[in-house]
Amino acid sequence: MAPKDGRPGIIQKTGGGGGFITYMAMIPQYNIGAFVVVTRSPLTRFTNMSDGINDLVTELSGNKPIAIPAS
Repeated sequence: MAPKDGRPGIIQKTGGGGGFITYMAMIPQYNIGAFVVVTRSPLTRFTNMSDGINDLVTELSGNKPIAIPAS
């Protein structure tokens, strides 16, 4: 997915089999990624899942790492 409206470019991959659907989204330059597996059913709505994961990785890309002092 190309960058758009402040959202960084997202690499995506869909898949599935054996009664499951899968979705992976990542933003490599921020070392962020998410992978989701759900059971397939007549009520499964793939777009709801993929849009939510894309929103999640976008939000995470805007977070700044917390510096943890050495102990």
